[in-house]
Amino acid sequence: MIATWAVSSFATLILTAAQLILDYQKDFDKLQNNFSIIKNSYLDSMAEHLWSYDTRLLEIQLDGLSRLQGVSYLKLTADNKVIYETGKTDPQEESHKSFEIRHKNTNETLGTLDVELDTKNLRDRYFHEAIWIFVRQAAKTLVVVFCLYFIFNRIIVVHIKHIADYLKNGFRDNKNLVLNRPPHAEKDELDILADSINLFRVELLEANRKLEQLNQALEQKVTDRTRELTNKNQSLEKAMFQIKRMQATLVAQERLASLGSLTASVAHEIRNPLNFVLNFSELLTESEDAEEIKEVSRVVLKHSQRIDQIVRSMQILSGYDSDVLETTDVNEIVKKAYQQTISNRSLGSSYVPPKVTYRLGDNVNAQVYSVSLQRALSNIIDNSIHALEKKVMSQKDFEPELVISTSVRGDNVEVSVRDNGIGIPSILGEKIFDPFLTTKAPGEGAGLGLTVAFNIAQKHGGTLKYTSEFGHWTEFLMTLPLVHERLHA
Repeated sequence: MIATWAVSSFATLILTAAQLILDYQKDFDKLQNNFSIIKNSYLDSMAEHLWSYDTRLLEIQLDGLSRLQGVSYLKLTADNKVIYETGKTDPQEESHKSFEIRHKNTNETLGTLDVELDTKNLRDRYFHEAIWIFVRQAAKTLVVVFCLYFIFNRIIVVHIKHIADYLKNGFRDNKNLVLNRPPHAEKDELDILADSINLFRVELLEANRKLEQLNQALEQKVTDRTRELTNKNQSLEKAMFQIKRMQATLVAQERLASLGSLTASVAHEIRNPLNFVLNFSELLTESEDAEEIKEVSRVVLKHSQRIDQIVRSMQILSGYDSDVLETTDVNEIVKKAYQQTISNRSLGSSYVPPKVTYRLGDNVNAQVYSVSLQRALSNIIDNSIHALEKKVMSQKDFEPELVISTSVRGDNVEVSVRDNGIGIPSILGEKIFDPFLTTKAPGEGAGLGLTVAFNIAQKHGGTLKYTSEFGHWTEFLMTLPLVHERLHA
C-alpha cells in the first residue's frame, strides 16, 4: 500500500508540476507582453503630451498605465526630474525595463519611462497554488490507495494467505485446496492456481508412495545382501582360522627344523675343538716331556678359546646379554677392538698384518653398548685380516692395507673397516650375515662373527652393510645413532 501510494503520489507530483510550469510560463509570457503594449500604445502619446506640456492628460495616461495587470512600478523622468512615480520597486527583480520617450518628428529624447512587472506576486501565487494542488492530489491518491488496498485484500490477499497456509501445512490434511470465494461463472487466475496446487499434491503423494516402495525394496535388498556378506564373512573367518592353524603348524615345523639345523651346526662346531681338547688332554696326562706339554697346552688353550667364542656368540644371538648402554668414545672402542683381535690372533700363531691405518674423527661420542660394540668390530676386523692373509699366501709381492675410519654424519656415527684382501663373491650377497655361513676352512671359523656383528648393529638401532670387489677389496660400514632410542625416550 505504501509503495502504491508513493508511486501514485510521485506520478501526480510530476504531472502536476509539469502542468504548473506550463501555466506559469503562459502567464509570465502574458505579463511580459505588457512591455510591448506600453511601447506600441503609450510611448508616442506620452511624447506628445510632454512636448506640449499637457501634464493633466499625461497623468491620466500614466494612471491608466499603472492600472495595467501586472505593472507594479512606474516612474517618468523628464529634464532630470521625476514627474510621476507610483508603486514599489524591487531592485532584485529581473522584469524591469526602461523606455526612452522620443518625439516622433524631431526624434528628440523627452524623458525616460521605467516600468517594473510584478513577477514576484506571480511566483508566490503559483507556489501556493502548487502546494494546495499537491496536498489535494496526495489526499485523493491516499484515499484511492486505501480503497484499492481493501478491495485487493478482500479479493486476492486473503486467498493468497490461505494458499500459503495450506502449502506451509505440507499437505498433511490430505485434502484439496478450496478457496472460500463467491460463486462465479469463469475461472480466474486464483482458481487456476488452486487447481495446479491440487494436481501437484496428487502427483507428490503418488511420487512419495512410489519412493516408499523403492525404499522398502532397497531395504530388503540391503538386508539380503547383509545376510550374504555375513555368511561369507563367517566362511572367511573359518578359512582364516584354518589358515592360521596351518601357519602355526608350519611355523612350529620350521622352528623345529631350524632348531635341529642350529643344534646340529652348534654341535658340529663345538665337537671339533672339543675333540682336540679331549685328545690333547689325554696326551698331557701321558707325556713327561716339558716342551711337548707346553705345545699341547697351547693347542688346548686355542681350541678352548674357540669353544668359548662359539658359546659367547650363541649367547648374543639368543638375546642373553648383560651389557650396559653408556656414552662412550667410539674411537677408543675401535682401537681396543683392533688390539683385542691382534692379541687373539697372536695367541693362536695366526697371521697379523704389519700395520693398520687409523682415520678417526674428532669427538666421536655416542651412546653404545661398549662390550658388544667392541666384539662386533673385533669380528669384522678379524674377517678383514683373514682376507688379507689369504691374499698374502697367494701373492708374494702383495702389500696388505687395513684402514679403520670413524666419522660423525648428521645424527649418526659411521665406523668403516676397509681392506684390500681377496674380497667377497657377489653371489653371496646378504647371505654372509646368515649364521654358520663361512668361507673359511674347517676348523678356522664357526660362521657366527658377521652374524653377531649384524645383530649388535641392529641392537643399537643401526645398520651394518658392506661393499666389495671380488679379488680386490672389501669395506664394511657400521652406522650407529648418536643417541639411542632407549635413553632418548
